[in-house]
Amino acid sequence: MSEPLTEAELRQRAVGLLARRDHARRELETKLRYKVGEHPDLPAVMAWCEEHGFIDDRRFAGFFVRSRIERGQGALRIRQELQQRGVASELTDRALAEAEVDWFELAREVRARRFRHYPTDQKEKARQLRFLQGRGFDAEQSFAALDSTPEE
Repeated sequence: MSEPLTEAELRQRAVGLLARRDHARRELETKLRYKVGEHPDLPAVMAWCEEHGFIDDRRFAGFFVRSRIERGQGALRIRQELQQRGVASELTDRALAEAEVDWFELAREVRARRFRHYPTDQKEKARQLRFLQGRGFDAEQSFAALDSTPEE
């Protein structure tokens, strides 16, 4: 059986994960628990990471929202993914508000990139609607994207 990790080794693991990409606090804690199990120094390591600015849920939420908008995802999906990563809903709300994006325009752009033609029948309209809602756009944004004309 191997020796348990020291606090310094656990810090190294945390920093190694953070070097690859930014993480939310709960997300990092979950990954470390998965890799090393219940470790008595884990709360101290998480506090150390926060203290030194290695993890910051507000910063993470802002970067995450911007990256998902660039991928063409809507607010509903972004909110759900941040919730799964353990980011507080207040931080999610603030990050979405600070993004200052026109969700209706984004839905139109995403629809236009994915589908070359506007829907001509109900079956195609339903298919495009499912696509937009799967991307995280609400019903109002999705219908607006489907009902807009190519000149808009």
